[in-house]
Amino acid sequence: MMRARTYLATVLALSSAAVLLAPTTSHAKRMMIMDEDRVPPSFALDGVSLGAPRVPSGADFRAPAHLAGGNIAAISDGAVVIDPDSGDLVRLDRKGELVARLAIGPEASQLVVDRAARTAYVADRRGDSVAVVDLRGAEPVVRARWKTPAEPFGLALSPDSTTLLVTTVADRTLVAFDTAAGTVRWQRPLRPEPRGVAISPDGAQALVTYLTSSTVDRVRLADPSAVSAIALGTARVDNVVTATDAIDDSTSGRRFPRNAFAARFVGNELAIVPHQVSTPLQETRFGENTGSYGGGFEPPISHALTIIAAGDRDLPRHVAAQIAIHQPRALAWDPARDRLVVAGFGSDSLLFVDAASQAGIRHVVDVALGDRTCGPQGVAFADDGDALVFCAVSRKTARVSVDDKHVAAVTWGPEVASTRMSGQEHLGFDLFRRGNDFRMSTRGSMACSSCHAEARTDGLSWRIERHELQTPVLSGRVLGTHPFKWDGGDADITISLTATMKRLGGGGLRKDETRALAAFVEGLPAPRAPNRAAPRVARGKALFNAELGCNSCHSGARLTDRETHPLSGNLPKVDTPSLVGLAMSAPYYHDGSAATLEALLADRGLVHGMADVDELTAAQIADLVAYLETL
Repeated sequence: MMRARTYLATVLALSSAAVLLAPTTSHAKRMMIMDEDRVPPSFALDGVSLGAPRVPSGADFRAPAHLAGGNIAAISDGAVVIDPDSGDLVRLDRKGELVARLAIGPEASQLVVDRAARTAYVADRRGDSVAVVDLRGAEPVVRARWKTPAEPFGLALSPDSTTLLVTTVADRTLVAFDTAAGTVRWQRPLRPEPRGVAISPDGAQALVTYLTSSTVDRVRLADPSAVSAIALGTARVDNVVTATDAIDDSTSGRRFPRNAFAARFVGNELAIVPHQVSTPLQETRFGENTGSYGGGFEPPISHALTIIAAGDRDLPRHVAAQIAIHQPRALAWDPARDRLVVAGFGSDSLLFVDAASQAGIRHVVDVALGDRTCGPQGVAFADDGDALVFCAVSRKTARVSVDDKHVAAVTWGPEVASTRMSGQEHLGFDLFRRGNDFRMSTRGSMACSSCHAEARTDGLSWRIERHELQTPVLSGRVLGTHPFKWDGGDADITISLTATMKRLGGGGLRKDETRALAAFVEGLPAPRAPNRAAPRVARGKALFNAELGCNSCHSGARLTDRETHPLSGNLPKVDTPSLVGLAMSAPYYHDGSAATLEALLADRGLVHGMADVDELTAAQIADLVAYLETL
């Protein structure tokens, strides 16, 4: 009991004195503790022991880099990069100069490299396959292609290189391939919007991350059916007066982890997940700020590293540290030095952490890459300890070295691939992900991709002008669907983007930049639809068109009549949303009151007055859901 009291008192003291990491300070060692009631007694942040530490698992010095995939991988004489924009696999020398190029397919997402076998495995996201690439010769060659469920994204190779794990986005599966035979060992379903996957150094377990979930999945690889969800943290702000009675107290002040693109084990029982933290309904003592996202006066978006105790010991599940880099999408671990590096996609910066697997884990340095058009989306460690960075926007690579005094040197290589976008669209792509830009939001805390990662949705309903309004999908839903906003108040996309930046507290972009941002979102393809049984889809389509008459409002190529209609709920009239990519756009209705399509069709949301679904049977609802998910 005494130890528990000491532990709690220490945590409370640290919580009250927590400080955000300074983005450019070389010797800062402080991290803000979040979810303090869950802090395991196995770490010391700021050099303070949180209770009696157990013996840490320590670094596994045999851990290969291929235990988790990414956009860049080190090889003995340079690096291999997959560029999602062009879809090219490029091989580079130590200076970042191009050695060879191989076309994989547009939107190819990740790769892992088996250095002993000189083989790369690449996720061809649009082609629904994994390309097996031979790296032994002067030119890389595709040796085989393994068919996957729809939209492969994340990759991880087992320690012995005999099993490749693949996450698929549209079909929501985790697939295990036998790398010798190229056949599927097993596959299991996942929740919506899976992304990264990582395997522990002993090969016993894996973690799967998600864009729209507050948890990650832990999978026991000896029995893939044994899956448990581990929360990344949803701490509330306590002792604060609610601004208005209209805010739902069950979610007011609650922080939602989102946009977890990647994970990395640092030892067999510990893993680190970088992610975003969103507060869509803020609480405040000063009344509601109607000109903001979230209804508060502080930025509603922050970013964190969650350190997960993923073993079987009876320990609290995690500790989290708030970080200053924006949109942390990629990370790498150097087991020989027990050093972690995290890449900030929105801030064009890196975070270095030492003793990553130990009780003395500590922040070392934040490194500004010096190129505000970089967009670091991949990071890996070279054999000499330098960090190798791939920039998704500039399509360049950088080598970053940090010396004993924590002074960083950044060496840039040339552009390694060409963009498929027009110049205007590419500028829009850069602006869409740009964090720390006061023109876009208050203090630059929010970027377009904060709520619309990959131009999708965060799955949240935000407090906006005294209403809770859900984040819509943008991909495939912008061109030809005006007017915009849920009330149809913005006549075109440039007006809507300008109004959104103003609501976010930004000063606004130049007109040419706003047009570029509009060109980018208008050119985005629709999200991939999951595969569904054809007979069920056909029956659902008949219900949608003939029996329920849904196509009277949801018609045309974008499935909208572009009109507003009076419906029950928190708005007098609601713009008819496009149904493109419906499977990826939960929750549903403009207020997000229906968590699933099944809930929407069972009339369990707060919006009523559309089709009469009272007489639908369970089988008919299942058919209609199957059809809607293919839109």
